[in-house]
Amino acid sequence: MVDNFSIGLTHVLMAIALWRLLYRDDLDREVSPRLLWQQRRDAERAEEDVRGDA
Repeated sequence: MVDNFSIGLTHVLMAIALWRLLYRDDLDREVSPRLLWQQRRDAERAEEDVRGDA
Protein backbone atom coordinates (compact mmCIF):
# COMPACT_ATOMS: atom_id res chain seq x y z
CA MET A 1 0.00 0.00 0.00
CA VAL A 2 2.74 2.47 0.94
CA ASP A 3 4.73 1.55 -2.16
CA ASN A 4 1.80 2.30 -4.45
CA PHE A 5 1.17 5.59 -2.68
CA SER A 6 4.80 6.72 -2.95
CA ILE A 7 5.00 5.78 -6.62
CA GLY A 8 1.70 7.50 -7.35
CA LEU A 9 2.70 10.60 -5.41
CA THR A 10 6.01 10.99 -7.25
CA HIS A 11 4.31 10.52 -10.62
CA VAL A 12 1.68 13.13 -9.80
CA LEU A 13 4.35 15.60 -8.68
CA MET A 14 6.37 15.02 -11.86
CA ALA A 15 3.21 15.52 -13.95
CA ILE A 16 2.50 18.82 -12.17
CA ALA A 17 6.10 19.97 -12.76
CA LEU A 18 5.89 19.02 -16.43
CA TRP A 19 2.54 20.81 -16.80
CA ARG A 20 3.97 24.00 -15.28
CA LEU A 21 7.08 23.84 -17.45
CA LEU A 22 5.15 23.37 -20.67
CA TYR A 23 2.92 26.38 -20.08
CA ARG A 24 5.66 28.91 -19.32
CA ASP A 25 5.65 32.00 -21.54
CA ASP A 26 9.41 32.16 -21.85
CA LEU A 27 9.51 28.79 -23.63
CA ASP A 28 7.94 30.43 -26.68
CA ARG A 29 10.69 33.04 -27.09
CA GLU A 30 14.34 32.65 -28.00
CA VAL A 31 16.16 35.22 -25.89
CA SER A 32 19.87 35.12 -25.27
CA PRO A 33 20.97 35.24 -21.63
CA ARG A 34 22.93 38.43 -22.30
CA LEU A 35 19.91 40.22 -23.78
CA LEU A 36 17.78 39.08 -20.85
CA TRP A 37 20.40 40.38 -18.40
CA GLN A 38 20.53 43.72 -20.21
CA GLN A 39 16.74 44.06 -20.12
CA ARG A 40 16.67 43.34 -16.39
CA ARG A 41 19.51 45.79 -15.76
CA ASP A 42 17.76 48.53 -17.73
CA ALA A 43 14.50 47.89 -15.88
CA GLU A 44 16.29 48.10 -12.52
CA ARG A 45 17.97 51.37 -13.52
CA ALA A 46 14.67 52.83 -14.67
CA GLU A 47 13.09 51.79 -11.37
CA GLU A 48 15.92 53.44 -9.42
CA ASP A 49 15.48 56.63 -11.45
CA VAL A 50 11.79 56.71 -10.61
CA ARG A 51 12.51 56.20 -6.91
CA GLY A 52 15.20 58.87 -6.97
CA ASP A 53 12.86 61.44 -8.51
CA ALA A 54 10.08 60.88 -5.97
